[in-house]
Amino acid sequence: MALLCLSTSRHISFTIVRRQILSCAPRLLSSNRCNNDLIQAQKQQLKVESPSATPKQSPRLRRYHYYLFSIATGALIGTIYALRQVRKHEGSLPEYVANPELFERKAMESRPLPPPVTKHVTFDAPPRINFPFNLTLYQYVTCPFCCKVRAYLNYNRIPYDIVEVNSVMHTETKWSLYDRVPIVVVENEHIQLNDSSQIISVIESYLRQPTKTFKQIIKYYKTILEKDQKGRLFFTYPNKYAIVEPSMKDRLESTKSEVKLSNSNESRSFFGWLFSRSTPTPTVESKPEVIVSKKSNEENEFERQWREWVDNNFIHALSPNIYCTLRQSLDTFRWFSKAGDWEEIFPWYQRWFIVYMGAIVMRVVAVRLKKKYNLHDDVRLSLYECANEWVNAIGEKDFLGGSEPNVADLNAYGILTAIQGCEAFEDLMKNTKIQPWFERMRNLVEPHRIDTPARATF
Repeated sequence: MALLCLSTSRHISFTIVRRQILSCAPRLLSSNRCNNDLIQAQKQQLKVESPSATPKQSPRLRRYHYYLFSIATGALIGTIYALRQVRKHEGSLPEYVANPELFERKAMESRPLPPPVTKHVTFDAPPRINFPFNLTLYQYVTCPFCCKVRAYLNYNRIPYDIVEVNSVMHTETKWSLYDRVPIVVVENEHIQLNDSSQIISVIESYLRQPTKTFKQIIKYYKTILEKDQKGRLFFTYPNKYAIVEPSMKDRLESTKSEVKLSNSNESRSFFGWLFSRSTPTPTVESKPEVIVSKKSNEENEFERQWREWVDNNFIHALSPNIYCTLRQSLDTFRWFSKAGDWEEIFPWYQRWFIVYMGAIVMRVVAVRLKKKYNLHDDVRLSLYECANEWVNAIGEKDFLGGSEPNVADLNAYGILTAIQGCEAFEDLMKNTKIQPWFERMRNLVEPHRIDTPARATF
């Protein structure tokens, strides 16, 4: 505008008009400079307020975003996997529900052989009672229910093979419609045993009264297979705490004798030799007896009562204590990795996924379990209460079973070994009187065990 005024004044001859135009030019020039400065200031302000210049998120906020993304990803993967499993067996579900024995037979037929064994467990002492069957245990190394089964087998010195299962992918147990662990397979007779309490009851029944075949014991333990409203299968074992007595026709004979004829070497008098019969004197040679453990009905009922207490009370106080914070949950899974030799069994990416994803998921599960079982806000108090109740039940005895541990002792000891490397276990030993009993159990269960690594699964 100022330049226009200057150029116009050159062509105007009238002096007064020309002077007025020239007097306006400096004002217009100054206003243009101001406008330019204002425009530059506005541009800089817009540049400062642009999204690219916003302050970065805090590390803590980014960490929470990562956790939420991981949880959502895991939930999506789990949902897809569950839908695939349901659709996979959808056509044959009615047949399986009506006949669980058919389901077990089908599962055993689809089971890969040889199983991917990761460890052989043997003992440097003979079994307490002869058990002539080969067992394969599918497990998570620190699952309390799997630890129950291992403690029972170790105490009775029954050799077995271990298949360590990937707790996220479940690759090793995809052959089974029963999607939990432990699973024990009796290799000699191709029998699948599910549920830790039923596994222990079946083997204990055989040890107390051996039968001609293992199938003659398992027929007393029925499986109920049902389908809920969402289409998911769930298994019920109504007889899982019972120790059964098989019929007489199924039992092994307790004693067997052979009669051999031989001449007596005893010295006789002359008249004794003269008037004695010439028939040789029979001698009886006995074979070793089959050891049968007998307990009274009161002892069996007492043992059953406390086995149920361990499963329904004590075991539910463990998870909320070892996963009570995200840090403790992560430390717990790192200890699981060390205790289970995951570095030798799983590739690094699977191990990383199990540790970090498992820690996040189990932290969420621990919150739900705390509400479900009405535990104290300080979950340590609930753990201490269970330990004190157990110690009071033992009283002045060495074990709940008296001078020797019973099945309930082995169950309680087994679930506590699942948390040995955790902060909660150390607190439990320091703040309750359970440690002397635990040490006595350890001295009976663990000393003869020999672990032999088999091979890595990758």
